[in-house]
Amino acid sequence: TATSNVLAGKLFGIPVTGTMAHSYIESFDREEEAFRVFAENFPENTVFLIDTYDTIEGARRAARVALELKKKGLSVRGVRLDSGDVIELSRKVRRILDEAGLSEVKIFVSGGLDEKKIAEIVSSGTPVDAFGVGTKMGVSADAPYLDLAYKLVEYDGRPRMKLSAGKITYPGRKQVFRRYDDSGLFYEDYLGLREEGLPGDPLLKCFMRRGKLLEAPPTLSALRRRAAEEIARLPEGIRQGKRTPAPRISQALGRLYRETAERLRKEI
Repeated sequence: TATSNVLAGKLFGIPVTGTMAHSYIESFDREEEAFRVFAENFPENTVFLIDTYDTIEGARRAARVALELKKKGLSVRGVRLDSGDVIELSRKVRRILDEAGLSEVKIFVSGGLDEKKIAEIVSSGTPVDAFGVGTKMGVSADAPYLDLAYKLVEYDGRPRMKLSAGKITYPGRKQVFRRYDDSGLFYEDYLGLREEGLPGDPLLKCFMRRGKLLEAPPTLSALRRRAAEEIARLPEGIRQGKRTPAPRISQALGRLYRETAERLRKEI
């Protein structure tokens, strides 16, 4: 066993390990290029994350790169699945790897796993060799937690996005515009591109740039006061949890989403 938490490794002497991030792959124009560069940097612990765009195509690309490395005397340790129906996908991925003569390449699975999901995967006879558990080990599931993750939306001036099953992201620099009704209560959130200037109050503010804070963080009392004010502006149905409004997507953001997805499917 090991941990991907570097601080835990430092404090408690736990072996530190990890694979690669979706944002790492998105920073390259082609998925295979990301695999090759990663293998060059980590030749002794090469594990490819294959679900950024399409798991099956990712497995085929990983197999091609693994065969290239094999000719150079290098080996790929494994591939990782982080989304979708991992039971069905892992079987298909195993078949792709075996048919390519890569039976030694292991399959790792992650993504919201707990002991029940792991037991289900194991009992199904699925060819999964190892599991990565994060959120449901680091926090208590019977207490509310906010599951957030950093996602790359632009790199080198080009919009980026994930196409993973169930985890598709919207590309580009965005802003959330909040609208209120005539009584001052929340009406809807509009998600659009940052430069659109849609009607409503912009909610996102830049607090950090290039690793440095742009202004002092608000005090705890100020945060509590702001939270109370915003909760008071929510309609009763939302405050009671009877409905959860989804944001509307602007036409410009929807268009960028479609254009970026189409470009990625052609390029990767």
